[in-house]
Amino acid sequence: MNIYNKILKLFGVLLLSILIFTSCNDEAVNMDESSLSSNGLKVITYNNGGNGKAILPTSIATFDSQLTYDNYIDDLDAQVEAWDDAFVAQWAHLDEESLNLKEEELNFDSEKPMTDFENSIGLQSLRQKYLAEEEVWLNNEILDEATDPDIKPEYDFDNKEMVLLNKYAEVQIGSTIIKQLSSKEIELINDMKRFGGQKNVQLIEEGASLVIADADYNALVDFNNGDTSVINEDNVSVSTSTSIVSCKYGKSKRATLYTTSDKRVKALIKVPQPRWGANGKVKSKIKSYKKRGRRWKKWRTNIAAGARGNIYNTGCDRDFFYINNQMTSTKKRKKRVYKWKNPYYGSHIVENGGMTGLYKQNGVLKELTLTW
Repeated sequence: MNIYNKILKLFGVLLLSILIFTSCNDEAVNMDESSLSSNGLKVITYNNGGNGKAILPTSIATFDSQLTYDNYIDDLDAQVEAWDDAFVAQWAHLDEESLNLKEEELNFDSEKPMTDFENSIGLQSLRQKYLAEEEVWLNNEILDEATDPDIKPEYDFDNKEMVLLNKYAEVQIGSTIIKQLSSKEIELINDMKRFGGQKNVQLIEEGASLVIADADYNALVDFNNGDTSVINEDNVSVSTSTSIVSCKYGKSKRATLYTTSDKRVKALIKVPQPRWGANGKVKSKIKSYKKRGRRWKKWRTNIAAGARGNIYNTGCDRDFFYINNQMTSTKKRKKRVYKWKNPYYGSHIVENGGMTGLYKQNGVLKELTLTW
């Protein structure tokens, strides 16, 4: 069932009801809030605040299983691709400049299925927060790489996945709450670890997630209010990188592939830390921008992305999966392109120099290789 059918079912069949959240029977969840529910997805509201801070009702999407979560991502991906491809096909006779001007003239939302989905479930999503920050970044005569929101760990997702996370980068899958940690939150946890009083002294790196079992929203609220000691609870953990001599994960490389006074194309190759829904995924991404007047705009042009190399499961000398995936289409005029391969490994590591991102911009091939 596609996203639009789900939305129709959600509005046409579902009656708003009072959520009795049996897996979390404490005051952190606002039991009086109504929730929408459809096809394994619920949106609930919890009271995010306390300890002298204002109480802020916060919505969060909950999925009954990892499979349901992944299916929503796949459906959104298909809907957005079809929607954007139809627009480009309709105006295929236009040159690059005219196509971009037509998009502005029509105020075309290239991610409308995501926008409709957010509106249908009433979620203040991480994607909305990211897009707002991206617009602020683009609203400058000079693009500063140091303030690019893409470098923030909480935005380490594709847009279609950020639709499913709330603005605090939180989601619940089954009875597990997961929160992608920001640089500031990682720093606070590491400060606590350095000064003792924790169950694990290993410092965490960017890309780490807070994982809370038993739908314990009290623990989440305490953490959001600055109490990092909750990571000592038996049902709370933080994902960390492991030290591997010959192979690593949690590695990334960014580069500006093409730049002039009014154009920029940037790329990313990354092997993320293992996290929910991302095991074994190598991410290859390319984005295009053009300066218009005194600010920058996301710009449609012929760009493509791919990757090649070995992903290893348990060691650098065995159980590997070779990635030599085909490039995304070089004939589609896009503003941003993602490409990844998922070998369904429970963990994923790559050897030094063994993973390369492949990128094309107007027929010119460039590469980025992960090294450390």
